[in-house]
Amino acid sequence: MRIVPDTNLIIKGLLWRGDGREIINLAYQKKIELFGSQNSFNEFKRIVYYKNFKKYLEKEIYSPEKLILAYQSLISIRTINLSFHGLKIVKDDEDDDEFIRIAKTVDAKIIISSDKHLKNLKKIDDIRIIEPEIFIQIYPKILGKTFL
Repeated sequence: MRIVPDTNLIIKGLLWRGDGREIINLAYQKKIELFGSQNSFNEFKRIVYYKNFKKYLEKEIYSPEKLILAYQSLISIRTINLSFHGLKIVKDDEDDDEFIRIAKTVDAKIIISSDKHLKNLKKIDDIRIIEPEIFIQIYPKILGKTFL
């Protein structure tokens, strides 16, 4: 099952317990595949080096470098298909378009995100945008089935 996680899901899943961690565990168990792009990876790196983020990392005994290594072990980074470079769907936050581009490039049917701009879309073509807690609830039901 090919899935595109947003940046916040990866950070929350690596640092704290909850739905994000369950999704990360599914990826480590090879039950799902997580995909990103160079742009989504750059966004992740930028966030883990934020000065305000440092206190969370220290509390959880992490460093930005350790999170970056974890990201690289979890996420398959793909080059965005040229035909999707100009894709603009998320009017209020164009950076979120990158997750749609990734999903289209790797033919993923699910984007997992709590971001309000993405959540409001709900579905783009055959790609569903689902909150982490919803994905955890429906995952057993979609195993082995095409999810549309």
